[in-house]
Amino acid sequence: MSRRLDIGVASYRNPERLAQTLSDIEAMSRTDWRCFIIHNPSEGPEDDAAMGVTRQAVARNPRFLSSHQGRNTGYAGAVNRLFEKAETEYIAYLDNDVRILTEGWDEKLCSYLDRFHEIGMIFPNTGHCPIPRAQYSEVLWAAGFCWIVPRMAQAKVGLFDVTLGHHEEVDFCTRIKLEGYRLACAAEVRVSHEATATNSPESQQRISAGVVKWMDRWCAYFCGKDINYHSPNVLRILDWNVHALHMEQWFKLQPQLAGLNDNPETVTLHDGSEWDLIKKPMPKGFYRGRII
Repeated sequence: MSRRLDIGVASYRNPERLAQTLSDIEAMSRTDWRCFIIHNPSEGPEDDAAMGVTRQAVARNPRFLSSHQGRNTGYAGAVNRLFEKAETEYIAYLDNDVRILTEGWDEKLCSYLDRFHEIGMIFPNTGHCPIPRAQYSEVLWAAGFCWIVPRMAQAKVGLFDVTLGHHEEVDFCTRIKLEGYRLACAAEVRVSHEATATNSPESQQRISAGVVKWMDRWCAYFCGKDINYHSPNVLRILDWNVHALHMEQWFKLQPQLAGLNDNPETVTLHDGSEWDLIKKPMPKGFYRGRII
């Protein structure tokens, strides 16, 4: 008997793409799945059309279940509703504008969680700064349009933060890692994303504001409450201790940096103490004139 898997899809406008995503779930999933279509309401004909797509899916397949939010709670609110409703050991999420390109995507991703209990969140495709492990790729984080999380890890970490406005899954990933889990990608599982919710000027403004809120939170956590996104000497995400060791391993895999600190320059300060001058790869521009 195949495993049970609860899946969630956040529905907001885009009826044509929602219909295709739901069709892909039916055609490409191989678990004993059920799918919560979590509808974030809006105004206008696209909202009515998206609700129509949901009603059609529920009518043709009892595996689809409709859940209507009283107000638009965004991606994070829809994910939290999924966490509340899901009953299975693993919980899967898909945006409403993805195309599933790999048959059995769900079973393949779940199998990694079966075999490697250190993984707290598994993604398709590839993620940021991948490090090849024995049988999977560990990443710093990955895009949030498709993922599966074990219920045990989710219970430790809690819900998505609905106050950010963007970077909610990156925030969740940070908390996953603070609980001692790894993030992983399965490159053989392919899911494409239309990114329709992030292309408008209004979305870009929301994203920028969300990044600042997210950075303010973690700068305060790692650097102290008087440090925020705009502080002149703030430590950025790659310096936060939960990410720094990952980045050290990733940089060592880059052939251009082979032997970077094998023979550092040594200086003697006025008190007679000796210090090695260690080169530290960092994104261009952020750290010039500073000593990290």
